[in-house]
Amino acid sequence: MNITAKGLTLVELLMVVAILAILATVALPSMSTLIAETRIRSGTMALGAMMKFARMQAVARDTRVTLCPSNDGAVCGEANEWNRGVMVFEDMNENRHREEEENLLGYREMNRNLQIFSGADPASTGRSRKRIVFSPAGSAAGYTISVKFCSPDASASPEVLILQNSGRIRLSDQDGSGREPACER
Repeated sequence: MNITAKGLTLVELLMVVAILAILATVALPSMSTLIAETRIRSGTMALGAMMKFARMQAVARDTRVTLCPSNDGAVCGEANEWNRGVMVFEDMNENRHREEEENLLGYREMNRNLQIFSGADPASTGRSRKRIVFSPAGSAAGYTISVKFCSPDASASPEVLILQNSGRIRLSDQDGSGREPACER
C-alpha cells in the first residue's frame, strides 16, 4: 500500500509566511506614498472642477458667482482651509456671503485627510483668499489665488492649484509667487 501525504510541512509554511512578511515590509511604504499622491491628485481635480463650474455658471447666468470653503453648504467658512467642503452660489448682492434668496449652485465635500489651504501656510489668515468671485466675463476678481494640497504625514509631494485673475487654472509644484508650498510636517 502506497500512501502519499499531501500538504505543507511546518517548515514550508514558515518559509511562505516569512517571504510574505518581507514583501509586505517592502511594499507598504510605497503603497502609502501612492495613496497620498492619489488623494492629492483627486483633491486638485475636485477643486479645479468646482472652480471651472463656478466660472461657467457666472458666464452662463451673466452674474457674479462666488466659490468659498464651507463646512455645511449653507454658509462660507472664515478660515483659509478648503478641506471640508466647497460651495458655489449666485452672489446677486455682491457681498460674498450667501443669503437665503441666493441660489446655491453646488456643494462638494473635499478630502478631510488632506491639508488644503490658501495663503502662505495653513495658519495664515492675513492675505489668504477665502472667497473666489467670478464675474460674468469669467474672470476672477482680486489677485491670483494659490491653493495648496499637502499630505498630513508628508508622504507625498505637495501640489498647488493656481487660479489667475483671467480665470485660468493650472497645477504646479510651486505657488503663484514661485515658492514651494509650506506644509505642516
